[in-house]
Amino acid sequence: MAQTERVFAMPDLGEGLEEGEIVEWLVAEGDTVELNQPLVEVETAKATVEIPSPFAGVVTSLHGAIGATILVGAPLVTFGEAGGVASSSDAPAPDGTARTTPPVRKLAKELGVDLAAVVGSGPGGRVTADDVRAAGGVVSRPPAPASPRSVIAANMERQAAIPQVTTFRTLDCTALEAFRAELGMSPLPVVLAALCRTIAAHPALNSAWGDGSVVERRGIDVGLAADTERGLVVPVLRDAPALGMTALAAEISRLAQAAREGSLTPAELTGATIAVSNTGSYGSEAGTPILSPGTSVTLAFGVIAPRALVVDGEVVARPASTLSCTFDHRVHDGATIGRALTHLVDLLTSTERLGDLPR
Repeated sequence: MAQTERVFAMPDLGEGLEEGEIVEWLVAEGDTVELNQPLVEVETAKATVEIPSPFAGVVTSLHGAIGATILVGAPLVTFGEAGGVASSSDAPAPDGTARTTPPVRKLAKELGVDLAAVVGSGPGGRVTADDVRAAGGVVSRPPAPASPRSVIAANMERQAAIPQVTTFRTLDCTALEAFRAELGMSPLPVVLAALCRTIAAHPALNSAWGDGSVVERRGIDVGLAADTERGLVVPVLRDAPALGMTALAAEISRLAQAAREGSLTPAELTGATIAVSNTGSYGSEAGTPILSPGTSVTLAFGVIAPRALVVDGEVVARPASTLSCTFDHRVHDGATIGRALTHLVDLLTSTERLGDLPR
């Protein structure tokens, strides 16, 4: 009875990444795997991630040797039903040739290589294309991997096609500084909690453009821009409104550490509904952030420093910051964003309203 096979393609790796390099296979052909069992470790320009199995079943084919670059959407692993027999391509050929695949057999024919004489280096003794090339005296030179900067540049070019506008507000941080010092945390968890309250009052902030219309989302998943040796990485903090500020601070720290280590999972790099960039962490007063994929709003929080502000008609020195809000003009207009920013600024400058945020 013929075996039913399912092909698992390289999944979306987030951040607009289009390929990943196989670092290590965690299973072999013929293995029976369970749902969500790690299959392979893949390195991208942003992180090294383990990709879990979407199926339970028998691995019949691994598509790619260690060091191979696999495009998103290309075959990664082929599965058969649990307990099934090996596929025809896995069985030894009648003439005694080693297990291999049709493309490799075609390559062997083109190079005049006798597969029966080739020792396979692939999983389970499978003869790979590199084995055939080596037997045929062909030196295999894999293409140079794309640099992290080039991947980021390509992503930015795609995002730059979106009509983006940035607006600014000066934030008096007197109340915010006192409140976050009382809690013993950085300003960012407080800003995130306040942003969630603002989205509750202005849900359009959480929308995006898709298929020619505005798409509304209920869950608030915040992309947090993080500066790493691999470049800008945007891990996603899930279901932010469900977390108090203490839990937000812990999750921000965890995601930032994973981003620096390159250990974020694909799920932690995709699905942001809104993004926040703490540009003040490296001393920037203000910026014009670019939208993250799938979002229509990115909020940048500049450095808090003493500034001359007018308070009750008097010029006084106060700790202040600049909020920069970049938005997709297909989804929002200036008035919508202006009202939402006013709501956020009013919250962050009010001792009473800050005290009402979940801790």
